[in-house]
Amino acid sequence: MSMVNLIELGQPQDFWEYFLRILEIPRCSRNEEKVRIFIKREAEKLGFVSKIDEIGNIAVKIPVIDQKSKCVLQCHMDMVCEKNEAVVHDFLKDPLIPKIIEIEGEKWITAEGTTLGADNGVGICFLLTLMKKIHNDELHFETIGLDLLFTVREEYDMGGAKNIDPNLVDGKYLINLDSGHKEITIGCTGGIGFHTRIKKKSILIDRERLNLDPIKLTVSGLVGGHSGRCNEGQAHAIILLSQILWKLNKKFKFHINSIHGGNAANAITREANSIFFIKKDKFNEIKLFIFKIFDEIKKLYDGIEKHMNLSIDRIERIPSNETFSEEVQNKLLDLLYILPNGPITFHPEINDLMFTSTNLGKIRTKDDHIKLRWLHRSLSKYYNNDIYEKILSLLNLSGLEMEHKYRGSYPPWEPNFNSKLLKIAQDTYKELNKEEPEIKIIHGGLETTLLIDKFPGIDAIAFGANSKQLHSPDERLEIKSVESTWNFLIHLLKNIDKL
Repeated sequence: MSMVNLIELGQPQDFWEYFLRILEIPRCSRNEEKVRIFIKREAEKLGFVSKIDEIGNIAVKIPVIDQKSKCVLQCHMDMVCEKNEAVVHDFLKDPLIPKIIEIEGEKWITAEGTTLGADNGVGICFLLTLMKKIHNDELHFETIGLDLLFTVREEYDMGGAKNIDPNLVDGKYLINLDSGHKEITIGCTGGIGFHTRIKKKSILIDRERLNLDPIKLTVSGLVGGHSGRCNEGQAHAIILLSQILWKLNKKFKFHINSIHGGNAANAITREANSIFFIKKDKFNEIKLFIFKIFDEIKKLYDGIEKHMNLSIDRIERIPSNETFSEEVQNKLLDLLYILPNGPITFHPEINDLMFTSTNLGKIRTKDDHIKLRWLHRSLSKYYNNDIYEKILSLLNLSGLEMEHKYRGSYPPWEPNFNSKLLKIAQDTYKELNKEEPEIKIIHGGLETTLLIDKFPGIDAIAFGANSKQLHSPDERLEIKSVESTWNFLIHLLKNIDKL
């Protein structure tokens, strides 16, 4: 499956053996069954008992004889499945193809044209490695029992953590392995997800009589990434496409057949396209007009979007001659043009920390409607509802016929600076690295926020290895960060064991 050599990946070798193995196992969000079976079989092979709750979370129990306390170690089994448009890949059956790259002297592992799934395959493999080393007597704990918790649907709606059976795990401490490197996370945003269906009101046009050609306009090559990092200056494909279409609509007569873009509410869209009809003799004029706009747009992202691309092509075949009605086209483009997207406000006291953001992660043209999907984030439950309500108001002001579906929410994780676990983690990190770790509150959702609600009084932190470009085909994992994170985790557990 892979040309990657284990020797190149370093230590711990068990981690990398597991990591290459799970690259072969499909685990898109809501399709975690195969990886769950793999985890269960590994646990049984190593002599540990596992339990699965109704929603599909699995917990592996590692007790000790003289147990004085317990620690829950947690990760999620699912991944965001994104690929470049030109890549042929079936995430339900095809293995991910890893490769090693070098950036500024550091080695990273990434995947060919798809997301890597280091988010949160790293957590899965740390826990599997922990199981194996305890079984082989390479690791031993005297007084602290471990519950290894693998959850489902984190990338979809955090459904695994939200609906966990409270009897599945228990513990005094909770360590989430789905956060940053060389830092300890103690807080995160809450989130609200919803989608909207706009009635399309299609009309059938007579292409021959009107002398029309079908055209495909595509924005591609964008950086994309995790929507919680939308303050890094990336372009957003749906937003860019909408700007161009709105300006085109003001100058020329054209008829939209479809608009498509994005794959996930929590990912910044990298690619979007629209198919529309124009007068045959207007192609060159319209193409010149569009590229003039695009040249101006590119200046805003100079140095960030190095591979931003726009194409406009005549196409031979099209599924139907249906188009949006003129009313729907005008109102929809007005709506998409003014919708806020990306950072909304920044934290009043912490520099460069986004407080509230919103992401239009997906647009699809269906047979009778246009579907849009959002994820809003905020460190305040009030302001999360605030941006949700304001976007609903804008949608309703458009005058389009539509219906909304609330997909659920999760609360912010409010930081506890007096956490005992945090103090132990800080001391452990300083002992290992001779420097203080960065204490972080992140603009992203972690299951920790739901688990501390489910298990009142549990003391929680989060950390992980060094991953970049999450939720995009450029996702990569810094190889050497795995060993340093593993050492931190093991020393932290040993220090807890001494209490």
